[in-house]
Amino acid sequence: MTSSPISIGIPRENSEYRTAWLLWLCCALSLEFIIFIPTIPAAIFMCALLLYCALYPLCPYRALSWNVIPWVIVAFGALSVLWSEQPMQSLRAAPQIAISVLAAIMFAQALRASSFIAIILYASIAANAVNFFVASVFGSKNMVAQSLALVMLTSFWVMLDKQQPKLARIIALLAFLAAPLMLVSADSQGALLAGSLALAASMVPFLLRRLDLTTRTFLIFSGGFLIVAALGVALLAFDNLPAALLDSIGKDVSLTGRTLLWANAVSIIADHPFGLGLQAFWVESNDQAVRFWETFYINNHYGFHFHDLWLETGVELGVIGILIAAVTTLVVFASVWRWVLRDPQPASCYFLGFVIFIVARTLGEVELYGQFSLTSVIFMASYYYADSANRSSSR
Repeated sequence: MTSSPISIGIPRENSEYRTAWLLWLCCALSLEFIIFIPTIPAAIFMCALLLYCALYPLCPYRALSWNVIPWVIVAFGALSVLWSEQPMQSLRAAPQIAISVLAAIMFAQALRASSFIAIILYASIAANAVNFFVASVFGSKNMVAQSLALVMLTSFWVMLDKQQPKLARIIALLAFLAAPLMLVSADSQGALLAGSLALAASMVPFLLRRLDLTTRTFLIFSGGFLIVAALGVALLAFDNLPAALLDSIGKDVSLTGRTLLWANAVSIIADHPFGLGLQAFWVESNDQAVRFWETFYINNHYGFHFHDLWLETGVELGVIGILIAAVTTLVVFASVWRWVLRDPQPASCYFLGFVIFIVARTLGEVELYGQFSLTSVIFMASYYYADSANRSSSR
């Protein structure tokens, strides 16, 4: 039956496109469940990626040679093996992160942005459906809220994208109607606020798409400047504004103990300016890590972090690592902004909303530059799509 692939959104393209579509779906699904049962999803992810490389051996070469920026932090992480306090841990983590970056670029090169985004939606919906019956799929309340916020953002732009199959848009509509209520019930004010702001910000260029580029750019940057100026004035005018805002959303001034983590991370970075080594802190043999696990009642001694991307990076890779991560993030962010200003279509607006959401959460979560992380894969894929569109536009 030739119509069935089209009905679920698989394009009637050549065999390589259909293979990439199915294997990216397999990878996205496995990454959604990586926290629940780490070994099996990681193995599925690796097998799907190796199968794609075996079928199309030029694809990994094109991904590796495309751009140096995604690989700088990977290379520095691998180099940290030389001074790591846990060299075997760092030696294992570096190639895993490299494989995740490779997957992001390879599947982005193989698929249209609309297809890539639709698959993210299908995988996220599937994970949240399973979470109804198995509450530990995401590992924590914050991860549940993050997933729901991404469902809300992704479904909105799939729903508005006329390039998407009709069934995909119907699924997106249903998901968009359900996600906000579920996000509120998840009781994670940070994800709700960041997700709502990201969605609102991504809508602005789309609503202004009929204006010429110069006018659109002027209005967006003027509006952004006014918002930042207003926030600055408010912070100067009201001494207790941050504490009042935290109290309004039910958070204490310690942000549920995160300030303790941050203070210790700053102290570690000061004592180890080159870092302890890639992923060398959160290990059983580290007494400091064990104390944190016990303080926060994490009995399995697994899956914790400093709740700040920049401090986590500094503890692992030092000041140079923070600089590399900051430059990489800034380049991706600027590239996506340039794309959406030139061509504010659903795909570019989705990636704008995504990078705003993830970058906003770097001050409270660690969701980038790790291995087998769906958010890291999408982030790097957004850079490929944005950079390719910008180069095409310049030509």
